[in-house]
Amino acid sequence: MAQRKTLTEKQVEILRWIANGCPHSVMQDDFHRISAAALRNRGFVQTSGHGASWTAKITAAGNEYLAAVDGPNPPAPREANISVTEQLVTDVIAADGILKVPRRGWCSRDGIDYENRARLATRHGKVPDGKRLTVAVVERELEIRLEDASGRSYKRAALQDVQVPERVARYHSAARHFRGQVDRHEISRTQLQRAVRIIDTIAKEAERRGWTVEGSSTSKNGYGRESWTGTKDGHLMIETDEHWFRLRLQEKGVHTRGPWEEEVHRYRNVSRDSLVYRDRQIPRGPYDADATGQLVLELNPGGHVYGGRQSCFTDRQSWSLEDRLPHLFREIEDRIVEAQHDAEDRRAAAERAAEVAKGEAEQRKRTWLGFMDRAADQLLEDQRAANLRRQTDAWHEAERIHQYCDAAEATHGSSDETIRWLGWAREFALRLDPLKEAPTAPELLEVTLEELEQYLPAGWSALGPEHRERRGNRGW
Repeated sequence: MAQRKTLTEKQVEILRWIANGCPHSVMQDDFHRISAAALRNRGFVQTSGHGASWTAKITAAGNEYLAAVDGPNPPAPREANISVTEQLVTDVIAADGILKVPRRGWCSRDGIDYENRARLATRHGKVPDGKRLTVAVVERELEIRLEDASGRSYKRAALQDVQVPERVARYHSAARHFRGQVDRHEISRTQLQRAVRIIDTIAKEAERRGWTVEGSSTSKNGYGRESWTGTKDGHLMIETDEHWFRLRLQEKGVHTRGPWEEEVHRYRNVSRDSLVYRDRQIPRGPYDADATGQLVLELNPGGHVYGGRQSCFTDRQSWSLEDRLPHLFREIEDRIVEAQHDAEDRRAAAERAAEVAKGEAEQRKRTWLGFMDRAADQLLEDQRAANLRRQTDAWHEAERIHQYCDAAEATHGSSDETIRWLGWAREFALRLDPLKEAPTAPELLEVTLEELEQYLPAGWSALGPEHRERRGNRGW
């Protein structure tokens, strides 16, 4: 890849720092060695050593570049590349603090994971002081807001020096456990002593911080049998209050010793042309035959709880794993703080949801009471109308009987049988006549819930505001 012709202002600053002998009080950030490696690739500096022994010095080409920068026609500094997290914050600010973006589908790898990008922007200090990014799902989109932090701005834990000694008088019990669990080693025999010292340092530093440390134990597999794997169980367990962290220490190119040697022993005399094993590579040779010497420390191996966070700390050309232990402990502390913030956010969200639910329940109860009052009024109205119709029907029938009796008496009044029959008929008409007494409005009779529910709107039940209508579902 072709190199850029000019350096950024930050790279020029680091080049001057190296030209001045790398004074310790000047460059205290985490990335100056990475920038120095980029300058080394340009031929401007030379670096050597790792950790405390790391040194850098400027080359002739580096001095020439600084001379050009200080000369009459200095090269224009190149604009530093803006990160995607910085760009996200810039876009939110440009959108007046509210930015709507597409939401990536569940388990999809297509598109941009804006939720994780917002978390990273907060975690790496890209958000302005006193502000924080919040992400909410609005229909099928994400709404990213820049809001006041209210004392919740994210500040990374400070890096604290963690030294791995060359000699250890007495190892921590977790380190002894790690060394004794030979079958679980994923470290070559050459690197084992170094790995034990690293585990010992981690365990002692964790206890110094008030945490609990122990060697990893077995867990149950899908068949209920106890088993151990590096991905599932790791090699070291750290407990901090309510949080557990698993650590797995590996060396690239090294297999898990126990299962590998068991396979080697089992299939030592099996031919590669065997029909049973023709589709697999039969293990041969020692478990660490392909060891690279590069150690990798994984935090919560195989986990997805802390998506987007740094989980691997490893040997690099510019540093060793021992140099990254301060970053490991800072990452653990950051995760604890983030978990506390998340728990507080969930608690606050639950309280808000409970308040909303309480308000909705109270409003629904008031609405239900209003519906019930109107239903009772409508039921009373219907009962009065029905009673009135019955009275008018009885009155009309009584009038017709009286008219019938008058006509019958005028025609057949000389018949004794007719007179007797008409006497009973007139008495019957008097009993039917509702006007024999002063009419009054009827009282609301006792009714069933089913009768009252007929007058409620759809979706409401006479059983209470929290119930739904029972019509069409008599199986309740």
